[in-house]
Amino acid sequence: MMDRNELLDLIPAYALEALEPDDKQQVEALLKTDVEAQQLLAEYQDITNNLILATPARRAPVHLQDDLRKRLAANRPVQAAPSTAVRPARRRASIWLPLLAAAAVIVLVFGARAYLNRNPAEELYKQIIAMPGYKTMPIPGADGTTPIGEMVASPDGSQAVLRMTRVPALQSDRTFQLWLIDDSGAHSGGLIPFMQPDSTYYVVVPLAKNVFDYKAFGVSVEPSGGSPAPSTTPIVVISTA
Repeated sequence: MMDRNELLDLIPAYALEALEPDDKQQVEALLKTDVEAQQLLAEYQDITNNLILATPARRAPVHLQDDLRKRLAANRPVQAAPSTAVRPARRRASIWLPLLAAAAVIVLVFGARAYLNRNPAEELYKQIIAMPGYKTMPIPGADGTTPIGEMVASPDGSQAVLRMTRVPALQSDRTFQLWLIDDSGAHSGGLIPFMQPDSTYYVVVPLAKNVFDYKAFGVSVEPSGGSPAPSTTPIVVISTA
């Protein structure tokens, strides 16, 4: 079983559909709850999709096709008898490393730097505030030390983005966690990677239902890896009322 950082390292390979089945299952389990992993995947998928759309299809020269077959054959694992020894997770990644290297070259060749700098959450925020009738829910009680910002929602309540700045600095063994609060309690919206206190952060809220079916949304400081329920007083609580 890989830890969170190892799984985040596999996100590019997951976007390229280049993972082995067991690695793919672990990454998909992380993607269900981890906001940072979801945003990373969205960024890599955005790059891949735009490169495919921007690049005209051309048949590769024969010598390049032959070279690719040789490289893939060289990286194909040799079938061996079953073994009870546990292989390090990093060794399993060696199969797709050549594919990632090739993808990186493509990104550089086609000038994809602009795509790398795009933030899907910020893009959605801009889309929402351009919609007539969008909803704004400000972070209350700013006193000069607490975070400032707001959550915006689409008019139909199906999408929401949290924007925050002036977040407190964290110790290395702590993280921020998003909470979606309804009548049954607080439900984790995943971990959120706020690193620099002076930066502005955008987080897509992973709604399981209409935003206004929740009572509130919160952000708390939790141990690294997150908590099943808030273990500290939230630094932010946004009411939908």
